[in-house]
Amino acid sequence: MATFEIKTKEKMNVNGEFADKGLSIQISTMNSNPFDDVEKIHKAFMRVHGLDLKSTGYLNMGYLTYSTI
Repeated sequence: MATFEIKTKEKMNVNGEFADKGLSIQISTMNSNPFDDVEKIHKAFMRVHGLDLKSTGYLNMGYLTYSTI
């Protein structure tokens, strides 16, 4: 199982909340690409930072980057 760190690529406004570049979360998944399990990414950003990237359209590789830990 791989562990990934997912970070924001740029500053963004998520439902009135400011998210700075480099804001990050960590997830573990069996997939080689964490974006194959985007619901896990969504839940992690909600749990850790209280940001709903899914409803604002920021939950994709255009706004997020990942690396293996």
